[in-house]
Amino acid sequence: MATSSPEDTYSRFRLHLQGSFSSQEEKETFLRRFEAAKQLLSPGCKRNATISVLNTLLDRVLTQPENVQASNSRTSYSRNEMMLDSAGIYTGDEDASDQDLFVVERKTFKSLCSGLVQQCGCLSNPSWTIASFIKRGHVARVQFVCPHCKQSRVWASSRVLAGHYLANQKLVHAFTCAGMLPRQYMNFALFAGMGVVKQKYISSVYLNQLYQQVVADVAEESMKAAVERVKESPHHATSGERIVHFSTHRIVGISTLSRQQHRVAQTREVACTKIVLPQVIARGLNITEVAHDYQATIKLYVRQLGMVNSYDTWHGTKNVVKQLRRICAARCTKVHLSWCMRNCGGNPVRLRAMIMNISKHFQGDHQSCSSESPCQQPGYVPKRKPLTMLAAISAYEAALRKTLIYKNADSCHLCRDTYWVESFNHQLLTYLPKRIHFHTKTFEMRMNLAVMDWNENCQRMATSHHEYTDVRQPDHHSTYNVLVKKTYRFVNNIWSMYVLRNITSQQILQDDEDDDDMVLPDDAAMYDGDYVDSAREDDDYVCSEDGGDDEEEDN
Repeated sequence: MATSSPEDTYSRFRLHLQGSFSSQEEKETFLRRFEAAKQLLSPGCKRNATISVLNTLLDRVLTQPENVQASNSRTSYSRNEMMLDSAGIYTGDEDASDQDLFVVERKTFKSLCSGLVQQCGCLSNPSWTIASFIKRGHVARVQFVCPHCKQSRVWASSRVLAGHYLANQKLVHAFTCAGMLPRQYMNFALFAGMGVVKQKYISSVYLNQLYQQVVADVAEESMKAAVERVKESPHHATSGERIVHFSTHRIVGISTLSRQQHRVAQTREVACTKIVLPQVIARGLNITEVAHDYQATIKLYVRQLGMVNSYDTWHGTKNVVKQLRRICAARCTKVHLSWCMRNCGGNPVRLRAMIMNISKHFQGDHQSCSSESPCQQPGYVPKRKPLTMLAAISAYEAALRKTLIYKNADSCHLCRDTYWVESFNHQLLTYLPKRIHFHTKTFEMRMNLAVMDWNENCQRMATSHHEYTDVRQPDHHSTYNVLVKKTYRFVNNIWSMYVLRNITSQQILQDDEDDDDMVLPDDAAMYDGDYVDSAREDDDYVCSEDGGDDEEEDN
């Protein structure tokens, strides 16, 4: 410390501050900031500028120690306000259509945050600015440039799997497992402004990236698990006394045939049956009975294999009303026929006798009626006038003998139904709507997805029971079950197997990845920092729903 000369009217002292810098550039940066602070605190006064800077620093550190914590909280709050003001609330000051969206992985987002907080080698402030923003499907590819030294870094919002962006493949996987059609996905993504991949890219994922094969393998595992579940069921017997017994209602085998493979629609069901039955038997199940809709050819084939043939009860009674409408109260006869199938004890001879007893019941003769029937209760009064005319009785009995159930009593005596098959066909419409003709491979893939969805969520537990009343039948109250929420573990299983089979590269996608498989920006070669719109439909956009030739499939 040096003291000033005695002739000066005020005291002066010189203060030496020791410091070290890693480079000459860092020293010059510090001096520039220090000079800027002196000009801010003591403009036009060079003599007291340094003292003003030091006094301001000491006042903030020493004179208000009790407010340090409050000051920190206010600083944090002000920073949060700054972030919210800059990106939190949309005020309508810009065109909403210009605000494009993109998909980002959590891992890549973390790498972006850690990269932005790292200063450039030139230690400039701010360090990085956005030089270009380009979309690749749903993925954003951003180039950051230092405004001082012009060093650049490239960041993509997704990693790479098998030469393609992971996020784009994940979105294709997501809309496929959700049952969406490619056109529905494209319109949704296009309208949301989140980027979109074209049909060529989707087909590449399905075929070249082995996605369809992965779906088939996972579906095969699902059906094998269903077979093991059947074998563990107490209703299953390896001695051949029982079949699946409709206890698990899972899908254990499927078969599909296109029009090219089988032209005749009337016999396509028979051809599929001849494929799926040996397939199920090969899985180790002992099949002894087959229930189906009314197909005489299937009946012959099943009996040739030594199995029991059964017709669906609903298909057996659906035409009864039409056949008997001119003769009698057909709906009452339909109810009686269903009751006879349920209570014949599996005896076809008894079933025919009970069907013919319907005529005696309507004549007022209740000797052969069941003891549990209302007509056996004291005080029974029939709702309809009894049959007395011989011609009417003869016509009614002849009509009963012509019914499908009477003529095929040996196939209806077990009272089987295909209710669960029809339920699966109803769910199948989520993945395979009838108005769309799918390519063979696409059809099989979507069929496998429906099988996995059904096997995972079939027979879910009920959380509660609700009653509802049909406005057409106010006196009739029905109860329906509120089931637990569906699960979709098969979706994660497909994705995990797909990733394991396609891990070939984990590097950021290079410029040679920018091919025609994706919807590219208007000018993909521009890196001038302008906003680039990627929500554009190219001329070669495939407009078909299936990405292949028109073929209609049957299962």
